[in-house]
Amino acid sequence: MVEEGLRWVSPIGTQTRQAVTDTELGGATIPAGAPVGSLVSSANRDETKFADPDRFDIFRYRPASQEATPAPRTVNLAFGVGRHFCAGHAFSRAQVRIAIEALIRRFPNLEPDPARPPEFRGWEFRAPRRLDVLLSGRGR
Repeated sequence: MVEEGLRWVSPIGTQTRQAVTDTELGGATIPAGAPVGSLVSSANRDETKFADPDRFDIFRYRPASQEATPAPRTVNLAFGVGRHFCAGHAFSRAQVRIAIEALIRRFPNLEPDPARPPEFRGWEFRAPRRLDVLLSGRGR
């Protein structure tokens, strides 16, 4: 579920870099030294990499048999790539997993409040300003 959340709403929306050599991308020439902006949030919804990319699917990273072993990951770019890959990625994933597990243990019927859907804000750093939930799961 953590990986799908990171893919579905990337915490980092964009990354800027500088081309180190003349490069051709999608038929356009990018000269060495030119600034380049990548939309990580768009890459994580790439229909050539993810089936039904706009759907939040907590089972996306599991094999069809639904066994407990995660399927080989389709890489999302939530923490960057290459030498700019976030050094804290494992710690961040563990924090989120531990928090979700604790919440579900304490509130097994926890669900998003359908009357107050989250609004994600930010371009560079993305997050909801608030996340309203129902602890009893009686929103439906």
